[in-house]
Amino acid sequence: MNASDIFKLIDERKDELFELLSSMIRINSENFRTHGNEQPMAEYVLDLCRELGLESTMYSPLELDGFTEHPDYMDGRHLENRYNVTACWKGVEDVNELMLMGHTDTVEIGDIANWDGDPLAGEIRDGKIFGRGACDDKYALATALFVIKILKEQGFTPKRNLLFSAYSDEEYGGSHGALAAVLKDPCTRIVSMDGVEGQIWHCGSGGQERIYRYHSKETVDSAKLAASALPIILEEMETFAARRRQELEQNRFYAGTIIPETSVRYMDIRAGNNGADLGTGSLLFTYYTDKTKDEIEAEFAELERVIDNRLDAMGLVGDGFFPNTRFFHYVFCEPDSEDVTLMVEAAREATGTAPIVCGSCLSDLSVISKYGSDRAYGFGIGRDFSLPGGAHQPNEYIGCDELVAYTKTIAAYVMKVLG
Repeated sequence: MNASDIFKLIDERKDELFELLSSMIRINSENFRTHGNEQPMAEYVLDLCRELGLESTMYSPLELDGFTEHPDYMDGRHLENRYNVTACWKGVEDVNELMLMGHTDTVEIGDIANWDGDPLAGEIRDGKIFGRGACDDKYALATALFVIKILKEQGFTPKRNLLFSAYSDEEYGGSHGALAAVLKDPCTRIVSMDGVEGQIWHCGSGGQERIYRYHSKETVDSAKLAASALPIILEEMETFAARRRQELEQNRFYAGTIIPETSVRYMDIRAGNNGADLGTGSLLFTYYTDKTKDEIEAEFAELERVIDNRLDAMGLVGDGFFPNTRFFHYVFCEPDSEDVTLMVEAAREATGTAPIVCGSCLSDLSVISKYGSDRAYGFGIGRDFSLPGGAHQPNEYIGCDELVAYTKTIAAYVMKVLG
């Protein structure tokens, strides 16, 4: 068996791949932060895995011993019915060599009026597959299962075990499903198939989303006092932001990219609340860093002390900095490592072009690399958040041609690693 034969089969049977993805889009699996709707999707994937003859299990992350005591467990996500599915294609040697993984959950659909069609229809038109989750991240699940199906049918036997994990609770800084997957079934190599634009992510920045809150000492009938504190808070935040820019400008993986200049981004700045809570204010922001969690916590403690002192003189009380997502750890593998190089070679073989190898921000690589394998990296074809029809956007879609090319690349990679 050679890769060109597999590429030809993928081309001939691409409609099966498209319909597989459409069938997944038709299953609502929205993540609402504090709870999720992943169970029907997990059950569907479990059935598909068993039809392929894979040893398959469905489990909640909470079923892992000691999961709630893990240092990266984050309370408040109600994981009881938010299931993972992990399937194993046994190799000649019963050793877990490679895991392909993608997430089952999606962001919320949002206002349906903003969509041109049914966000759960999985409609195929104009060379695109539309629907919530199409490019974040159900294309990854469809790709992995289709590759396994094609290779099994053609008599390919992996020399070591290939694992496939469809995991829950990725959106909104969850990462519990990814953490559980790599803790339960350690593998030598891991490919996170949640990424954008065909880039290979060998590096993931640290950081998180945080919110600073404060309130007036006395009852007030206007939001003016709370609003007057915002320039002071932003002034002190700039010191924190400057440190983030400087450290990432000196980081060999982020120097010369846009990441240092966007290392602190303000997501919401508020005084009062539409006529209510007039004495309150808040600042919601995302930051990127290559520092450890302990180092960052020490910075926030000092920053909080300085801001609180300045607000106190104004008749305001600082309530402190609160995490709005988990803390993402800074992780990386070398961009010219064997694993990354093999994927680059697979892409060249499948498509004639080499993917960009670069860093990412706040991805599940944080836990996948830290607790799963230091040889982990990301490779995906999701559409960027900033693009019309991109991840999290109305009319989300994935291009059919891009999906076929990606599927060929993953198939070539599996053959290189396990053939």
